[in-house]
Amino acid sequence: MFQKKSQPAPPALSARLPTEPARSGGVPSILSAGMVFRGDMTGTGDVQIDGSVFGKVEVGHLVIAEGGTVEGEIVARAVRISGTLHGTVRAETVSLTATARVQGDVWHDVLEIEAGAQLEGQCKRIANHPAAGTLLSAPETVAALPNAS
Repeated sequence: MFQKKSQPAPPALSARLPTEPARSGGVPSILSAGMVFRGDMTGTGDVQIDGSVFGKVEVGHLVIAEGGTVEGEIVARAVRISGTLHGTVRAETVSLTATARVQGDVWHDVLEIEAGAQLEGQCKRIANHPAAGTLLSAPETVAALPNAS
């Protein structure tokens, strides 16, 4: 009568679509509008930038919100840009919304560009590099990607 109903197990990561990045499951860290961060930001979680970052950003998932700015290199599993980036981005999935302003190269596996987005740089597939067999899931595989300088 008071038995627990068994919950179906969540699908294994290997069962996900190859273009769907694994989520950290935590609450994202947010750099609020008006805030300025100088230095390197490293971690495996999710980050949303509404303010400004000057330095390298190496995280699991990154959102640069409209009005947000990053000047430096970005390395992540997934990146969504609605603001401004001056630098290189390397990620499995990169999405540029209509308000995105990017000056720099985009290394990607999956790339989505909405009408109105501005991109000054080259788009290059990660699969075209010697480190193509590795994913951006750990810092040691991120370091294996070529420097797009």
